[in-house]
Amino acid sequence: MRRLLSVLFAPILVCALAIASASNAHAWPTLCPINRYLAMYYNNLTHTGIPALVRCEKSAGATWAANHPALVRSGHFSVVYTGSIEFPGTGTYNWNANVSDVTIKVTLDGAPIIDEPKIDYTDYLVSNNVSKGVHTVAVTVVDAAKDGAADFSVSPTGTGTPSANGNYFAADSFFNRPIPAHAAIDPQSLIWVALLYADPKVSGIVFNYDAWSVPIYRAPAGTPTATITLRNTNTHITIPYSPSFQPSPDSDSHLAVIDTTNGCDYEFQGFTAESMSAHSEATYHADTGSGGHVSDQGHAGGELSYLGGLITPEDVRAGVITHALRFAIPDNTWTFNYPGTRSDGTIAAGVPEGTRIQLDPNLNLNSLNLSPFQRMVARALQTYGAYDGDTAGAFALFAESMTDGSTYSEPFTPLPKSLIPHLRFLAPQGPSTFAKLEASNDPTCQQPQ
Repeated sequence: MRRLLSVLFAPILVCALAIASASNAHAWPTLCPINRYLAMYYNNLTHTGIPALVRCEKSAGATWAANHPALVRSGHFSVVYTGSIEFPGTGTYNWNANVSDVTIKVTLDGAPIIDEPKIDYTDYLVSNNVSKGVHTVAVTVVDAAKDGAADFSVSPTGTGTPSANGNYFAADSFFNRPIPAHAAIDPQSLIWVALLYADPKVSGIVFNYDAWSVPIYRAPAGTPTATITLRNTNTHITIPYSPSFQPSPDSDSHLAVIDTTNGCDYEFQGFTAESMSAHSEATYHADTGSGGHVSDQGHAGGELSYLGGLITPEDVRAGVITHALRFAIPDNTWTFNYPGTRSDGTIAAGVPEGTRIQLDPNLNLNSLNLSPFQRMVARALQTYGAYDGDTAGAFALFAESMTDGSTYSEPFTPLPKSLIPHLRFLAPQGPSTFAKLEASNDPTCQQPQ
């Protein structure tokens, strides 16, 4: 009966949307729940006529390089996202769009915020004051090529209060908040769990604790400074730096430097000491930030901090983890869920980066043959979960790299594959307006110039 009703009413919906498209598509966000975007895809560059695809999406944007939704052309298409988005408080918000080979227009209640009719490869960052309440946010993207991308977010400015237990990031960071009781499960959860379990690259849940993780160096007052050239944007950033700071021993060459005088955290991908350069960089507040970042040229797949979700030597010594973890998998798609703000995934039916997972909290861990270390991690996955932060060749969690001298009192024993069917992917708890995402217009830390 459900399928029959869908068949009968689908033409009516398409006709209604065609009329809306021809007149005022922004009047239709209520077709989706609050804090979701109605995405209307057109196989033309004028976003007119009958849409090729209409659906509700949790974020606005995607990386369409060699990828596109079913029924939508690979290139030469346009998409209009329209949502009734809640702004939790009156104040200043950052409007961010990172685009490649597309044009973009963003409006708030019909008033232009970002309007770029020229095809470009750049970042847009605009700040303005927004009143508390629900507003209509619309994002229009025109992709005339086959390799376009557009990643959008709007988020409150400012920082929070440091965590009382010494965790990275503010007490109200999404990394430091336990999963609410009865958290909503994403409708795609069973599909994604099955995808992971069937992936031949996934033999269990492994740990990146030396290679493919991040060494962290704290630079005290008086540390000399150095200027690092960023190759992806041809910019540079000046930070406290010592020649003893070594990147991770892998092709990603990750490095994090925390200025202890102000808590600013400078994270690099592709760091090369010989040339004093890096592929890319993002700046965070290690104590008072959220661990999320607006989308830019990309130092990490989902734009989540390398420090976010790290298992630390202190966690292992204490025998308890009081924060969410961060994971990477081979099965990400090209869209994202907030607090993620971009994705480097390529799997059509895959997981949007930024999605949170949870191990079934009703699973009795004491009934399983787990080591104390495995049980500690599993309990953290039940209580705090983990955020999808990147694409990798395995299902991996992250710990602070031993390259910086960190040592651990327990061996990193992978979690068995038998736990994967007990995972569930959670629906996002809110839009990007619920997370204070770091941005390059913050003057309290050094930013690329």
